[in-house]
Amino acid sequence: MVNKIEKLCKFAFQFSSMDTYFIDNTSKINLEYGLSATPESLRPYFSEMVDYLNLHDSGFDVLFHSNSYRLNFISAKVHDDGEYIGSIVVGPFLLEEPTILMIESIVSENKMAISLKNIMKQYYLTLPIMSTSKANNTAEFLTYLVSTYHSYNFTNSKTGTLSYDIQSENPVPYEIIRENTEQAMETIEKRYRKENEMLYAVESGNIELYNSILIENKSIMTSVPDRVPNDPLRSVKNNGFVLNTLLRKAAEKGGVHPIYLDSLSSKFAVQIEKCSSLNQIRELFQSMQFGYCDAVRKLSLKNYSSAIRRSVEYIRINLNQDLSLDSISSALNLSSYELSRQFKKETGKNITEYINNRRINEAIYILENDHISITDVAFTVGFNDVNYFTKVFKKLKGVTPSEYRKQNS
Repeated sequence: MVNKIEKLCKFAFQFSSMDTYFIDNTSKINLEYGLSATPESLRPYFSEMVDYLNLHDSGFDVLFHSNSYRLNFISAKVHDDGEYIGSIVVGPFLLEEPTILMIESIVSENKMAISLKNIMKQYYLTLPIMSTSKANNTAEFLTYLVSTYHSYNFTNSKTGTLSYDIQSENPVPYEIIRENTEQAMETIEKRYRKENEMLYAVESGNIELYNSILIENKSIMTSVPDRVPNDPLRSVKNNGFVLNTLLRKAAEKGGVHPIYLDSLSSKFAVQIEKCSSLNQIRELFQSMQFGYCDAVRKLSLKNYSSAIRRSVEYIRINLNQDLSLDSISSALNLSSYELSRQFKKETGKNITEYINNRRINEAIYILENDHISITDVAFTVGFNDVNYFTKVFKKLKGVTPSEYRKQNS
């Protein structure tokens, strides 16, 4: 039975291109095939999402599931001689493009930490998007798949191995071997030098420099040998995974915290695998290069001392929590006096000013969503008093939150 279920799940996975599970009648996950990886910081919210699906307490054979995170699943019951033995589940998937307004709403409605907003956005961009008709087609396919459970005959195929020993009848002269070797070494060394220059541009967050190096040395950078003969798409994808890793390490050297890089790297890894053409994957490479450069520009803490770097990271991650000089210094085991003095020296702002600026900048994005009240916006970014939020907002932006929303609606 397990072998038959495994085959069905593989068919479902290949057809849907979505994470696929078989959950037995005791609600235990027996099989799992996956494409998407949940970022570490989102796992407390998302890791057990499949476990909460109500799969067998209904009169329906196929079910559409959706939750407050706007994530969707489709499940199909599998029966053996009339007895329910489990369900095949595919998902999560989205029914709409994940806009920043959508992410803001999800974070606010589910009372998530505002610091997770960017990571949420990166994760949602890795998820498949399905139209209603495509979702219905997938449900129909699963209905057919589980209905054929009894009729499947899975035959075991035999696998063998052949070895070939081919020797050259016409040896190549040594002079030609030496000349070819020298040329190959020169090409490889030049390519590695240019790669290092490009990685330095990413480490510096300099997308203009990166593009100029790429344009000037396009022939060199595209001369990477095919690692998978007769399958150029697979070969380019493999090179893409290598590029993703190199760009991630360069951005890390550029001072970007691993929590952001892990999300960015996971998003690009999934998108690489989903590409179905060479043009599509080459366009993705450009997005990767810009994405890592942009991350260094916006998130780099390279020029700060260790104490201030840790403090800024702590503020970013806990922006919606109660933050003060004393709470931050206590959490990081630092002297409040030294932290205050050094923070002002390195950032040009005291801690309260820095926190308020970060919170108001986050609030501006959320205000674009008319469905979230001013009070909820204030609480989402860490203000417990809406009047104080309004006061700080007006001081920094010159208008109240309500006026800002009207002006930009």
